[in-house]
Order: sequence, then C-alpha cells, then structure tokens
Amino acid sequence: MLDSIGEFTEQFTPTEGGYLFYPSNACGGKLVTTDEYEQLTERWRKVTGRRARWMIVGIEMLALFFWPDISNVFSLPDWSDWIVVAAPLVGISAWLLWASFAPHRLVRDRPTITPPKPVSEARHQARGLPNWRYTIVVLLFSGVALIVSFNSPERDLERWAWLIGSGALFSLYIWIAVQKFREKQASYL
Repeated sequence: MLDSIGEFTEQFTPTEGGYLFYPSNACGGKLVTTDEYEQLTERWRKVTGRRARWMIVGIEMLALFFWPDISNVFSLPDWSDWIVVAAPLVGISAWLLWASFAPHRLVRDRPTITPPKPVSEARHQARGLPNWRYTIVVLLFSGVALIVSFNSPERDLERWAWLIGSGALFSLYIWIAVQKFREKQASYL
C-alpha cells in the first residue's frame, strides 16, 4: 500500500558518478556515491521493511500484554495507562525520523553541484509520493474519525484532539487528491 522504500529511493536522482540528493527545495543537488546510496537504501529497508514492521507490532503487543500487570504491581494511577501507547509511539517516531534524515546528515557539508529544483517540479514530486490507493484509505479513515469525533456528545480534550487532528488530515488529503486529479487531467490534454 505505502511503498516506503520506493519513496525513499525517489529522493535520489541518478546522475554521472552516483546520485543527486536535494536536501530541501532551496538547496541545490549534492552528490551521493553509488555505494553510499546502496548503504542508505539498505539501512532504510532495515528500518521500514517487513521485519521491522513485525518487530514494531511485537513490541507494542508485548507492551499491551504486560502493562496491566506492571501497572497493578506498582499501583500506578489511571492516567499512566497512556504510557503504553505514548512511549512506543514516541520511540518508533524518533527511530523513523532519525533514519529518514540519514541522507541529510550525509550530505550536510558537501558542496552543491546543481541548482535547486524548480518549485513546481518539487511540488509535483511531493504530491506523487502517496499513491491513489493510500490517499483513498487515508481519506476514508480520517473522514470516519472526523465524523465520529464531530458527532460525539462529549467535548473533552481527547475528543477535541481527535476532531482537530482528523479534520486537518482529512483536509490535507482532500487537497492532495484534488491536486493529483488536476495533474492527471492536465496530462490528458
């Protein structure tokens, strides 16, 4: 559904002597050798591949399985039950962020060898990353979460967080879907 390895490799443009990596829209391309590219791709595969996903699920399942016993033994307050969700989420997010910025750290001190990409090309490439299938799934789930949180009679902090988060995600993916549709229509003309 979401090809994280394919999306990671699309950041690199093949060129003579290796690959070009653009750290941001304002920066020019920086050279990454073929060996460095292969090492980055292999590391990313280890972080987001099938084995890593099963490891993440396993860690979360173990946490969910053992947390009630740990909570009872230490007589932890009720609010601490969120730790079982928040701690793995924060840890996994930090792990993914660290891995995703590996190309940036690699080319940080290297000189630029090409000018920056045009803004229209960079935006087109960014919109092309999530495929239609992924876009539709996110729209469905965020739309359902938005409707459920909007129709909830309770207006506590949790409901407001769900309402704002799902509304923002739904709005973002509506915009992405419209832009993808417009680009597809323009390509037919």
